[in-house]
Amino acid sequence: MNDPNFWKDQYHHTWQRASARETAIIERIKRETGRTVILCGLGAGSDQYLSGTAASYGYEKGSADLHVLGTNIYLEVTGPQSKAVPLTAPLWIRPDKLNNARIHNHEHETWIIHWLERDGTLRVIHLNGEFFEELEKGMFKTATPMIRGAREMYIEIPANSRFVKPWSTLIARLRELD
Repeated sequence: MNDPNFWKDQYHHTWQRASARETAIIERIKRETGRTVILCGLGAGSDQYLSGTAASYGYEKGSADLHVLGTNIYLEVTGPQSKAVPLTAPLWIRPDKLNNARIHNHEHETWIIHWLERDGTLRVIHLNGEFFEELEKGMFKTATPMIRGAREMYIEIPANSRFVKPWSTLIARLRELD
């Protein structure tokens, strides 16, 4: 895909809801841990249309949305914006998000926060070395659904995977850093 705006054009209508989710996560972490979280990824917390590549704005493709200040923890907020997706459905993660986390795995921790629209369930995946070893072994499938007339690609993490943890796992990790 040569058009750097193709996926932006496909998903621009969802950014306001995504931004609201990021804000809710920031507020919830502050409330539950006292920690300050800032927006850090390209377009995080905004529905402003930014034409072009991440690099043209000084960002890396697939970088996380949020950073927990005073820690080396970065957070990627994702999840379907459809109430039809059940709790038992696999979690789909974009390959560029995983690739960015893998590149920076020795510098900082990256956690996926998966928000299930159906009931607001929050689950987390710590993208650590163990996770990437399993990914490299081919333990996770690639999903290529057709969405809004375009073929997409995700890495599919089964909902019952040992890597999918409850929200409280991330909160415990942040509290242990005190």
